[in-house]
This record gives sequence, C-alpha cells and structure tokens, in this order.
Amino acid sequence: MNKSYVLLKMYDAIRTDEGVKIVACCNTYGISVATFRRYMAFLRAYFMETLGREIVYDAARALYILKPSA
Repeated sequence: MNKSYVLLKMYDAIRTDEGVKIVACCNTYGISVATFRRYMAFLRAYFMETLGREIVYDAARALYILKPSA
C-alpha cells in the first residue's frame, strides 16, 4: 500500500474517534509493526503541532486515540 494512503486512513480513524489498533492496522495495510510505529510518531507530531492535541494509547481498548480535551 501507498504510505500516504495508510497515513491518511490512520489520520481519519484517529480524528473520528474510531482509534487505531496496531495489529488490525498492520494486517489491513500490510505494514510491519516498526513501520506502524514510525507512522504513529509522525501523526503524533502532526496532531500536536497543528491541533495541540495528543495521541495516546488506551490500554483498556488496545488502541491509539486522541487524548480527550480537558
């Protein structure tokens, strides 16, 4: 899959509060866990810089989501 496409799909999932699961994302888009982590680091930096929002890992649901606003 195209890197840009995968990043946009991850972005959409995070923005819509659907969240992103590591295994599901890796399986769906055929990427490695290392690649997933690189993409997530890029998205974390992007969300923080442009929206002032933090992406966090929700262990109870095993997915990455936007940290709720205070």
